[in-house]
Amino acid sequence: MSNSKWIWHFGDFEIYHTSLQNMRREQFGVQSYLPLWRTGQPHSMVKLYKKATIDTSEEIKCHANCLGNVEVRHNGKATKYNLDTKITLEPGENMVIVSLQKMGGIPSVIVFGNEFASNETWLCASYSQTEDDLPCGCNEHYTRIDDDVEKFFFVYDRIYPISRKTYENGTLFDFGKETYGLIHIDNISPNVQKKILIKYGESEEEALADKSIVYIFDYIDLSQNSITFKKRAFRYIFIEDDKGISYDISCDYEHLDIKNKAMFRCEDEKINKVYDACEYTLLLNMREGFLDGIKRDGWLWSGDAYQSYYVNYYSFFDVDTVKRTIIGLRGNDPIGQNINTIPDYSMYWICSIYDYYFHTGDYDFIKSIWPRIVTMLKFLESHCDNNGFYIKHSSDWVFIDWADTAKLGIVSALQMLFAHTYEQIAKIAEVLDIDNNIYLSKAENLKQKINDIYWDEKQGAFIDSIKNNTRDHIVTRHANIFAILFNLTSEDRQKSIYKNVIYNPNIAPITTPYFEFFELDALGKMGDLSYMTDMLNSYWGKMIELGATTIWEQFDPTKKGIEHYEMYGSQFGCSLCHAWGANPIYLIGRYILGVAPTSAGYKTFIIKPNKACFKDVCGRVPLPNGYVDIKIKDNEVKIISTCEGGTVEINDKKYVLKANKQMTFEI
Repeated sequence: MSNSKWIWHFGDFEIYHTSLQNMRREQFGVQSYLPLWRTGQPHSMVKLYKKATIDTSEEIKCHANCLGNVEVRHNGKATKYNLDTKITLEPGENMVIVSLQKMGGIPSVIVFGNEFASNETWLCASYSQTEDDLPCGCNEHYTRIDDDVEKFFFVYDRIYPISRKTYENGTLFDFGKETYGLIHIDNISPNVQKKILIKYGESEEEALADKSIVYIFDYIDLSQNSITFKKRAFRYIFIEDDKGISYDISCDYEHLDIKNKAMFRCEDEKINKVYDACEYTLLLNMREGFLDGIKRDGWLWSGDAYQSYYVNYYSFFDVDTVKRTIIGLRGNDPIGQNINTIPDYSMYWICSIYDYYFHTGDYDFIKSIWPRIVTMLKFLESHCDNNGFYIKHSSDWVFIDWADTAKLGIVSALQMLFAHTYEQIAKIAEVLDIDNNIYLSKAENLKQKINDIYWDEKQGAFIDSIKNNTRDHIVTRHANIFAILFNLTSEDRQKSIYKNVIYNPNIAPITTPYFEFFELDALGKMGDLSYMTDMLNSYWGKMIELGATTIWEQFDPTKKGIEHYEMYGSQFGCSLCHAWGANPIYLIGRYILGVAPTSAGYKTFIIKPNKACFKDVCGRVPLPNGYVDIKIKDNEVKIISTCEGGTVEINDKKYVLKANKQMTFEI
């Protein structure tokens, strides 16, 4: 009786827990600030089954968290049993089928046995018969009979404020940096019969502000000696009207039990602080899935997650959170709207799956998710015109970025992302040995039409949009960055974009870390790291200079003081801990340390360190089963990898890197 895990239908665990996360948002006293899109639900009725041949008899017992029964098929005979019954399987071929039903939860079972112990070898099907023979879901955290699969596996660390400041109307507590967890108020003065107001702030100004403009607040009854209440995101806590009352306050910091596998240090201490803040920002937003930000939304957004995946591959390399997010965002069929209502986010969802495979080599996952890729693409194509361009539907929000780009009509940046999406689907199909010619053809057709219709020869760049067959002649960075990043146009046109857009001071700059990721990624692929170095200092570094402990959702260096906190028409609407801002970790690992896979799962990989940004560098980049260490000091580079398959490229020469053997180069 060993190796048993709780099992469930593929995707149910991820959909259940990410849906709960999406339901937790509060705002200005509204307790259930629900998402703007359909959230998925687990299957209410499932079959979990396994077929195997055994040489000797085996005793099994099936314990579930819901109603159900067990069927054993052997020698042409089918026998049904109640759950929690000891069942003897006879030698020969046996098939065990567990049928379950549960409303509003995850129908799950744990089977104790030997060959038939429940684990990854079991398969699942729903009663709709649309997804048969998928690998069942399971997780290493749920292996005991009393484990609850509907309780997520967080760990907790008790933390305390680093300072307190007394005001006439209350007390301000500073926990030193952003955090998220359960609040405790203990050792309360006896015989206190009153409610107090608690306000939470990512900034000191927010915690001290009037309740009417504070996003999150609580009223707490102090009649007890100790109180534990809701999970909150904050750095500062202000407790009003506490004069004459003694108490202690603390927080159980709630997080995943994962460790960072990467490291970076250079001679510029400000950049080191940027790197650390990015790492902590991502960790805070790694929960049931990758969140956008911990305070305001706390939702899973596909575009935000797309970037978080890249940062994760170069820091924690936690594949489970990536898979939970991908499944949770997508939900089950049928599809009634775009992911997060945003067509670009549906496209990012598809693109992220091949990126996941390329970084991890996880064939089983892309095989399992393929049916949902196909239906997602069909939904997108149902909104296309005769050119294959995606046309905005009435329920769509074409996002692209928080910027004044043209988002009406047929938006060029969206079509470019769609062309890239076809290319990514073609790669997935090729891996799965599925004919991919139709996807390649559609990608090429779309790229050709984009170049024919959106290129403006006079401006030497792509325009933003066409509305009612009229070209808007507006040029912004967004579409042109995509044209370079996804290699959608000729080399000559890319050079033109470089001159007329990227380095054109008359083209409005990017103001969100979100799209700055794409711009710097495009420039990195072109070998231009000077702008990246400048942005690490002047953009991310400036946030650190202003006291940031995590990276902000948006940052405009021209703003001053509390103006930085304004967004969405709210004085404190800007998230000060936003996952999409953590992308310097990826940019540093990919372009400064220079590590990247060249085949799926890092079976082969390249190491091309660059000293153009910093002179004294020490860094580590994680691999699926190890890591690469790089040290750059003046003109010398030392590299060691714990894995085979690496190729070092230095001064236009290539060298094979042997595992666990340090190599030294002049650069």
